[in-house]
Amino acid sequence: MLLKRIQPREQKWTEPSREPSPYLNALLGRMEAREWQQDTLERLVLYLKECANEVKMIMHLRKCKDCQLEAQLEIERHGGSHLGLWFLDLINDPFECGDDVDFETYPWLKDCPRARDYKIGSYWSGSSEDTLRFINDRVTWAEKLIRQDIWAAVDFYKRVKDWDLAGAQPISDIHDFYA
Repeated sequence: MLLKRIQPREQKWTEPSREPSPYLNALLGRMEAREWQQDTLERLVLYLKECANEVKMIMHLRKCKDCQLEAQLEIERHGGSHLGLWFLDLINDPFECGDDVDFETYPWLKDCPRARDYKIGSYWSGSSEDTLRFINDRVTWAEKLIRQDIWAAVDFYKRVKDWDLAGAQPISDIHDFYA
């Protein structure tokens, strides 16, 4: 009887399943969801900081006459491409490039002040007060958009933060967050 106890038992070999178990699938799904959640929260914080800096720049541009003059000269000489402000960059502006803008896809561009509706100055024709009016109109339009994006990003941040990692991922309605 003792000899029988010390003998190794015969074990039946079972072929491991090629399909992962449902528990493993659930674990992997939670790990991927948590990674997506952390990545999205970090990107949202950076996006909110970027939007806040743009609003600060807009507020400063409205007050500072030196910066208005610099923006005016930059738009008249280089098309605003050196300013670093997306809403004053006429070189990459879809309206100025001759592109047909699809307002169903990009509804926020409907109210955008177009440069062709203003008399923008240049090296040859000299400076124009209409350039400043264009800057103020574009800045007002962009500030409204940016503030809407901030509210949407804060709402999305709350939804992602409160997400229990089960079910569908929260969906963003921020137009250029994932661009």
